[in-house]
Amino acid sequence: MPNNDPRDRDPWSADPADPAGHAGDSTGYEPPFEFEEPSPSRAHATADDLAEAGARSPRPPHRSSSWRVAIVAGVVVVAAAALLVYRAHHRREVLAQGTAIAGAALRLDTAAGYRTAADTLEPLARLDPREAASMRAFALAMLASDYREADLGAEAEVLLAAPGRAERVPAYADLAAAALFLGRGAVGDAATFAGRAGESPWSGALLARMALLAGNPGAAFEPLQRSLAADPTLTALLAIEGDLARRVHHDVHAARTSYAAALASSRNHPRATYGLAKLALASQIPLGEAIPPLRALFHDTPATPRNERARAALHLAALELRAGDRAAANATLDAVEGIDRPARAWAGLAALIAATDRRRYRAVKGPPPLFVTASDDDPLEAPAVDPTPPPAAPKAAPRPAAKPGRKAPPPWKKTRTRKPPAKRAR
Repeated sequence: MPNNDPRDRDPWSADPADPAGHAGDSTGYEPPFEFEEPSPSRAHATADDLAEAGARSPRPPHRSSSWRVAIVAGVVVVAAAALLVYRAHHRREVLAQGTAIAGAALRLDTAAGYRTAADTLEPLARLDPREAASMRAFALAMLASDYREADLGAEAEVLLAAPGRAERVPAYADLAAAALFLGRGAVGDAATFAGRAGESPWSGALLARMALLAGNPGAAFEPLQRSLAADPTLTALLAIEGDLARRVHHDVHAARTSYAAALASSRNHPRATYGLAKLALASQIPLGEAIPPLRALFHDTPATPRNERARAALHLAALELRAGDRAAANATLDAVEGIDRPARAWAGLAALIAATDRRRYRAVKGPPPLFVTASDDDPLEAPAVDPTPPPAAPKAAPRPAAKPGRKAPPPWKKTRTRKPPAKRAR
């Protein structure tokens, strides 16, 4: 009978229960299951044993320090490039937004619009000393030329130094130079620079104004029509178009339409406001159509300069006199800011002259500086003479007629008296 007791089995013989057949194992000892340790614990213990024995852990593979420097440098270059790209994009975005706001303000063609454009472009001119600086120089030049802010002309000239040396001078730089020359009365030089900016619609507006000032309105039509074809809604072009229709063509409908379109895009535009007033004073449109814009301009303080408001008050007083309201006309002229006694006397006379002549409007000669403006450049034609006819001299009272039946006494006749005869001497 086979003996299955493991204690009686030969240790060198193969165990029939061992499928792997570990015969020949030098130890032949297998620890009991309950004494076996988990493999992680044995691995950890082995590592501790090695550390206690002074064994060194294997070093990581050595990498050259030049690779680290190259990686850091690459990261820095990429970050710097990304920053430059972002700053360039942000700069373009700021310039685009700022110039768009300034361009919309310029289109108003008013003192407030030019001032807003100049203030908006002030920081941008440092970012872009060519285009943005030229645009700001144009706004400052218009304030100096049309609105008596002469100190701004020198600042505009400083801004024009860099654009003027460029290979291609920006259009706004030429326009700024033209406006500065126009303000000095140098019409020829102004026309030269305005002609160089021919691609800009502003060029036609300035050239048309110069033609009117030079007494040659025929030269205004070609540049004006060219600019209107490029930009039919530019306020300055519409107002000049109205002046040409009124003064040259005597086309009331065309003038009225152009002035109304200009006021629709720029509520307090001086030239268009004055144009409607002149049509009303010439009995070509109703008085009620011209009075509201004049009142709005007169009360537009402080956005509108004092001389523009004074000119509006002059036209408003003339219309009020035409309507028969002398008290309102006097109150309007008395409310003009900074008016003195000589200016008040001239204004009262000029308003009376304009109100009396119902056939056409004629500007009165000899205006004081308070009433002079570049926006009202009609030729001075009417003499400052009181149009009211002088009162007729009273007739002498007739002598009373003699009563009938009573004869006048005959004239006394002188009688000759004879001298007494001389006495004879005895």
